[in-house]
Amino acid sequence: MAKLSTKSQLEELKALKGSLSRQIGQAKKAGENADTLIHKLKTVSDEAKALQKAQKHELNKTKQSPDSAELTLSDLASTLANPVHNLSSKSVHQIVTVVRGMEAEAAWDQFVKSHPAATPYHLISIRTFIEQTYGHTTHYCYALSADGEILGVLPLVQLRSKMFGNFLVSVPYFNYGGLLASNQEAATKLVAAANEWRQRLGASHMELRHLQNSELELQQRGDKVTFLLPLPTTSERLWQSFRPKLRAQIRRPEREDPELMIGGTELLDAFYEVFASNMRDLGTPVYGKYFFLNLLQHLGESARLVVVKLNGKPAGCAFLIGYAEQMEIPWASTLREFNNTGINMFMYWKVLEFAISEGYKVFDFGRCSTDAGTYKFKQQWGAQPIPMHWDYCLPPGESLPELNPNNPKFKLLIAVWQRLPVWLTRVIGPHIVKSLP
Repeated sequence: MAKLSTKSQLEELKALKGSLSRQIGQAKKAGENADTLIHKLKTVSDEAKALQKAQKHELNKTKQSPDSAELTLSDLASTLANPVHNLSSKSVHQIVTVVRGMEAEAAWDQFVKSHPAATPYHLISIRTFIEQTYGHTTHYCYALSADGEILGVLPLVQLRSKMFGNFLVSVPYFNYGGLLASNQEAATKLVAAANEWRQRLGASHMELRHLQNSELELQQRGDKVTFLLPLPTTSERLWQSFRPKLRAQIRRPEREDPELMIGGTELLDAFYEVFASNMRDLGTPVYGKYFFLNLLQHLGESARLVVVKLNGKPAGCAFLIGYAEQMEIPWASTLREFNNTGINMFMYWKVLEFAISEGYKVFDFGRCSTDAGTYKFKQQWGAQPIPMHWDYCLPPGESLPELNPNNPKFKLLIAVWQRLPVWLTRVIGPHIVKSLP
């Protein structure tokens, strides 16, 4: 049997103390001898005090000798790598515009895994996922030196529809993408080659989703942020870093006796039930269930589904993706009927516990706008807002695209969508959202 954490042991002792206190009260009320129960209560109380003292001593030791392997908020931003990293002084000999075949794709992934700014969305498996799920045209190109060394990669996907237009994204559906390069020359030539492809396709723009500033001197959007939280080596240390108000909010849902599960495709039906309903309430077209099924299959063990149930009914859900030392939560939802229980707080805490138990050092809460309601929700966990830098290639004189819910021309569509039955949005939504980045 796995050993319980100090926090879990304390919670069990607290519950036992409460139970014994009630039994003592009932015994005295009935005129029965309660000496045995009183003795047992004293023993449990002493055990709890000893455990609390040991925990406090351990925390003090930790504060005096922090784990040098742990990141802090102050040094987190400095660890984020630039997509254009000075890794090679070699010159670009050739731009390969169509990366296909086992050898070329293996070389692509090898470069991605060696680049400090890489994400899982740069891997070839994501291109396969997008092509098989939606059939979009993709354009994966890389820069080669004279001796065949890869100096940079740029994954691109064309999205085309009558409703939203014709444009390129690196990469759609996910928070990150863009180019990865070993020097500035490779970055410049890859972007130039990609922009030529954009012009041949008649696409309105090309969007490169970078976290750090690529310094490509392109038009840039800076209204999006992501929240990153350095993770300690134990969940107890993270818990102690929270403010009392946050701890109380996390504990509140425990009264409802929630059931949390973390797994794979066996949780897909329950996950999608919650996710589809929440997307309808937000006025957002929903991905098809097959989107998440295919993504789980392509990401393998690095992806997990989370489902929280109340009274046997799915009430909250999340999708987790791990890569290198970081875990991300790109999608999370709760049903509005359960919002008053605070189930979202419970779910996020359990997810953070899971990330720590799996050995991740950073947790990514996902992107939001600086004026969004989710901004404060993410910030309260102690996470640091990191500005995202999305670069755009546009025709001269054109302004940045506005494919977002704040665009006035989408307001009416959102209002109508929120009034549709969930079953209908699950039928129509996937056909619409496939063309949204």
